[in-house]
Amino acid sequence: MKKLKEMKKAALVLLSVLLLAGCGKQAKIVNMKEYVSPDGTYSIEADESYTITDMGMESWLGLETSGGLESLGVMQFPKKGGILGSFASLEEVIGLMEESNDLSEKKEMPKPENANLSGIEAYTYKMTQDGYSAEVCTVFGETDYAYYLLMYSESKVKRNSEDYFGKVCASFKENAEVIEEKSASAADLSDTIRWFNASNSMLIYVNGWDYQLYGGLEADETSMEIAKQVLDNSWGVTDKTSADETLEWLLTEGHRTDFAGEMEYLSECGIDQVEVSERAAFLYENFEVTEEQAQMYADWYGKYEESFEDAASGWDYNRALSQLANFYLAGYYTLEEALDYSLNIAEMIQTSFDSWDDYMESYFTGYEYWAEESSEERRGVYTELQNAGDNPFSVDFKTKLERSW
Repeated sequence: MKKLKEMKKAALVLLSVLLLAGCGKQAKIVNMKEYVSPDGTYSIEADESYTITDMGMESWLGLETSGGLESLGVMQFPKKGGILGSFASLEEVIGLMEESNDLSEKKEMPKPENANLSGIEAYTYKMTQDGYSAEVCTVFGETDYAYYLLMYSESKVKRNSEDYFGKVCASFKENAEVIEEKSASAADLSDTIRWFNASNSMLIYVNGWDYQLYGGLEADETSMEIAKQVLDNSWGVTDKTSADETLEWLLTEGHRTDFAGEMEYLSECGIDQVEVSERAAFLYENFEVTEEQAQMYADWYGKYEESFEDAASGWDYNRALSQLANFYLAGYYTLEEALDYSLNIAEMIQTSFDSWDDYMESYFTGYEYWAEESSEERRGVYTELQNAGDNPFSVDFKTKLERSW
């Protein structure tokens, strides 16, 4: 969860790109026109003299005048499936914005009226950056679909007024048709793809993405760059060739091979001749391990006696399904390729395990072996997802998997 929070903070630092000037008190007379967010989910009306700036997110809208003396921006944080992760409340959005930027002298300002936004909060702040101080006008609000942050800044001339920003905020509206299409695309998943998503839903959830979408994110330029970065940093995957090699390794070797090799070595050392309750002590006395490590190896060997390599294969299969989704998002595999491979792996999983609990126990064992640490936190996430209203594991483990794409 710490990584998710840091990602949120890093994203909110982008506020400083726009908030570089002050809100004045004088009236501002402008000709207004409509501006639509890059993903088409919302729009506002603002000064027709603005030009659109790239804020790096499909759901963020940035506007500025020539020379950047005056700027306005809208940031959207979808409650499900957002690239930056899901926020628990509007208060969390406000808190992280304040925490992630050098803001001070917080003051309430008049709240604009807008029938489309609820829970509206409006503040001015003093922001200091690179030795330059500015006053920033902000309005926070939410809809059923997302949390929003609208902000305005102007040059030192201070010809702007809060009235103008209030009119901009009052004009905000969502495009219900586009949002409905986004929601429908998630709801229309076949049982087979829902099964794929359930398999790696824990990672999707921890990232703050949406396990109702294949891979957790909508396939667009932003998610492509994120997937490419994740694959390069964590796996050294930079193209289709390296993606193929990674998938082959996961399916033919993975960590389960080393796991099985170590368990066989313990068998050769006579651990299977030791009473189950005495195995941890046996390992502690005969190997250079801590008591905690000795207990973990004793537990793993017990699972290996029952399932052999499959005691940890769920970890490799799970990551294979996850990487296939990333390969698709990154553009290395087509959607059809990723789903075809996923179907083959899912059928292997159904053959090897009897239930989600059985499969996930193998995943947790593999994780423990790889990370050399307890899986307690991940087990907690699994329980949390099982108790969620949209529990991804509600799809039957024995669902008949079909090629529906």
